[in-house]
Amino acid sequence: MNAIEFHCEHCGKHIRAPHSAGGTHGKCPSCHQDVYIPTPDDELAPMDLAPMDESEERRVSRLIEEERQLTHELLHERDVKRPGDKTPPKPPTRPASEEPLLSDHDLEHLAGEYVAKMAAGRLAEAEKLAATIRRHGARAKPIVEHLMADELPPVGAESVPRPVILGFLKQLLG
Repeated sequence: MNAIEFHCEHCGKHIRAPHSAGGTHGKCPSCHQDVYIPTPDDELAPMDLAPMDESEERRVSRLIEEERQLTHELLHERDVKRPGDKTPPKPPTRPASEEPLLSDHDLEHLAGEYVAKMAAGRLAEAEKLAATIRRHGARAKPIVEHLMADELPPVGAESVPRPVILGFLKQLLG
């Protein structure tokens, strides 16, 4: 009879086992982890499939995105009123002749939009955002540096690969 061929579920190594070993457990010769040796019937058994509920998939995706955004916001919250605080945090002040100062959260959001627009090739729009961020100079630099160190991508740039995000953020600081 033919040998049973399969891949280790731990290391992915191609394994060949004797037909008589089907349905038992053995050790992977590469990583020495316990693996199930399938029987020829396992390979041919039909899978029970159900039609995909696209509305449920969209709902789950939306919930995952909301959870990710809330987690991101909670991890980056700066001006939090804590129990026992007597006065609310003061908004930044500016001279009347200048444009409004953006909050740290707004600057972080703009940096995410900047990355997304750069990745989409919308360079003119990205440059306008960069100019706005750069006008906040010393306040914007640590925020952008924090985004570079953060494992989570900036809000709005979730689909952009991390090395690309880092490159765009370095440009923004440059």
